[in-house]
Amino acid sequence: MFKNVLIAEDQNSINKGVERILTELNILNIVSAQYCDDALLKVKAAFKAGKPFDLLITDLSFKADHRERTLKSGEALIEAAQAIQPDLKIIVFSVEHRIGKIKSLLDTYKIGAYVEKGREESHDLKKAIKALLEGKIYYSYGIEQLLRNVDDISQTDMYDEILLQLLAKGLKREQIADYFKEQEFPARSLSSIEKRINKLKVLFDANTSEQLVAIAIDRGLI
Repeated sequence: MFKNVLIAEDQNSINKGVERILTELNILNIVSAQYCDDALLKVKAAFKAGKPFDLLITDLSFKADHRERTLKSGEALIEAAQAIQPDLKIIVFSVEHRIGKIKSLLDTYKIGAYVEKGREESHDLKKAIKALLEGKIYYSYGIEQLLRNVDDISQTDMYDEILLQLLAKGLKREQIADYFKEQEFPARSLSSIEKRINKLKVLFDANTSEQLVAIAIDRGLI
């Protein structure tokens, strides 16, 4: 089991909840910080003292207040902490659900677990900690479903992304077909454009083009 755990979370009630979960797992040394700058100082101090943290559990969003901050997000904290301690295990504990943002974090920082805040957060955090101890990666159910959508998108091509961008700009299907023809893209007929849009609607469970664009924007894909 992990011995030294650092929690970076600006909401005191959530902080206490995570501490309670860790205590139930018999983790004795639990340190909390409500600011990313403070969390990084604790990482530095522990590492310098030869007693580094085994695990960092951090939110991504930290509200601004009267205090000046150098690190303004959990992502910035993760980057800075890994620069000091590259082998530090990390669990992101957040309400962030934009898949583009999540995928970027996972790819860039090789985060060990991503847990959504919500009804199952206690259960998910325990499962995430167990998975990390076993050398595995863990995502809570909602995040896993979003990542499956990304896997589906990876099976498409760059033209679908261009099509979504053009739809977001308000172009009609005929105009998109004309643009594809001008750029000499493959599958540039109006019927091909229709098929691409229908495929994306199925992928994102969207009923209209407007809903398709809204979902793509919400998930950080365009």
